[in-house]
Amino acid sequence: MDATAWILIIYALGLASMVVEIFIPGAVVGTAGFCMVVGSIIYAAYSGHSILATVLIATTLIFLPFFFLLWKNVIGRVLSVPETLKDFRSSAGGYEQLLQKEGVAQSSLRPSGTATIDGKRYYVVTRGEMLDKGTKIKVIEVSGTRLTVKRAGA
Repeated sequence: MDATAWILIIYALGLASMVVEIFIPGAVVGTAGFCMVVGSIIYAAYSGHSILATVLIATTLIFLPFFFLLWKNVIGRVLSVPETLKDFRSSAGGYEQLLQKEGVAQSSLRPSGTATIDGKRYYVVTRGEMLDKGTKIKVIEVSGTRLTVKRAGA
């Protein structure tokens, strides 16, 4: 195989790698592809294939805007969060209002289980103490949806 064939193979593999980067983000494949494209152009220029190098540069200049438009318009829509879900929270949130509230353990807390606080059932944990079912508890710490409790009055 002559140098022209190798230049074209490396160039095509580089372009293909850059397209694969759209579907498998991480910058490794895309960066390798970009290096192959640039390397094939440099190899063409230094090996006496100046016309081929010029054609590859022109092809790259045409391909790059197409690549970014494809990434932004087509793949960006497929992989992005829909507008209706932008403000979605995985929990109802706002467990902070339960801080210092009291409730009753609905299961044995060894050290985790369920408890009823303000008439609603929650998953709770203790700081290592074991509490029996029916024990009155108090929320002492809220971290996101994690409720840490202790025996009420202790």
